[in-house]
Amino acid sequence: MHADLVAISNLWQLDHRNDELRAEHEGLSGAVRAAVAAQAAGQAVLDTALAERAALTTRARQNDRELVDYAEKRDRTRKMIDGGTAPDYAAAERQLRQVLEIVDRLETTALELMEQGEAADKALVTLRKAVEEAAAAQTAARAALGARDAAIRAELTDILARRPPIAAALPHEYQGGYAQLRQRKKAALVNTKDNSCQTCQTRIPAQRVVETALGTAVHVCPGCGGWLLP
Repeated sequence: MHADLVAISNLWQLDHRNDELRAEHEGLSGAVRAAVAAQAAGQAVLDTALAERAALTTRARQNDRELVDYAEKRDRTRKMIDGGTAPDYAAAERQLRQVLEIVDRLETTALELMEQGEAADKALVTLRKAVEEAAAAQTAARAALGARDAAIRAELTDILARRPPIAAALPHEYQGGYAQLRQRKKAALVNTKDNSCQTCQTRIPAQRVVETALGTAVHVCPGCGGWLLP
């Protein structure tokens, strides 16, 4: 391999490893952030559902109290009518009809609230499970990050320390092109097969492929700009 290509390769391998480590760390950190957000969102939904369930319970209790009151009023009115003690029989009959309608409505409401409460309880079970799963996912994500964090940071520190002399060994005439590839997040080194770049599929003149293989010259792909590997 040409000496200049060796210098390019040494720097690229170091920078590529740096990119891999940073991407891995960002992926692990991103998983933690996503897990935290998911748990917070799930908890917010659960809190809302709990508040709605509490309001439903309050409504049911109020309805039950009204039902008891009107049931007692119904029974008293019936007793007066049946016992002939009502001061005004016609008025008592009208009152009884009204009370019976109210009792019927309250009983219907009680059933509806009961059904709504049962549905809400089932939903709460599902929501609590989702929050528990989100918490477990967050714990797992934090554990995965913790398992790799120190090692990644140590290797990045080592790369940072090793890079200056390796970068200094890169011939001046290649520094601009290398910097551009890094800025564009393109590979600095590319393989060829059947006189084609394996990265961008651009055809490479056969003479360049031969000279690269023999180590007599350094060439770049005319398509992506990466240096050709032998």
